[in-house]
Amino acid sequence: MSHTRRDRILQLSQGSRMRVVDLGCANGAMGKRIRDRGNWVGGVELSREAQELARSALGQVWEFDIQEDWPIELQRQDLDIVIASEVLEHVFDPVAVLRHAHGALKSGGHVVITTPNFMTWTNRLKFLVGAFAYQHEGMFDFGHIRWFTYAYLKSVLAESGFRITEERHILFPGKLSWLVRRWPSLFAWQFIVKAQKI
Repeated sequence: MSHTRRDRILQLSQGSRMRVVDLGCANGAMGKRIRDRGNWVGGVELSREAQELARSALGQVWEFDIQEDWPIELQRQDLDIVIASEVLEHVFDPVAVLRHAHGALKSGGHVVITTPNFMTWTNRLKFLVGAFAYQHEGMFDFGHIRWFTYAYLKSVLAESGFRITEERHILFPGKLSWLVRRWPSLFAWQFIVKAQKI
């Protein structure tokens, strides 16, 4: 995870005495930073190796398909925040994932989401000249099932029962962020949003 993305997730997850779950928590390093602020943090992770590391950093770690029914124990956590960083582009049904998160969140709870912008201006130029290739890692890696635009992200959130309350996108070119932040659909390299349960 880039330092910029991690720092923005941490900014959007400010607070203490919260209950937080990190979907795709990896080794639990980011969740531990949130836990160190005085929060309870759990994680969901499919990699057995990463789970072992995360268990020493987080309050609890679950292994399950986040598109399917969530464990009853997790649904009853009355969560303040669910973090889905670089997760939604890897699932077939992002609305199902967010609806499960919606059900596990307390009234007024939030999701913090990061996902690449498929239609950033650099990609539009590549498509214009017919330059496209899958990659082993990066925006067009083989693990990406869904590609998000700004409009599609907002649509998925609305359909799942959320409204965006804060945006901290990673913009390119960053030096012109004061100008380009008006057009995240074009200049955001990575969408980073906080959205509230409604």
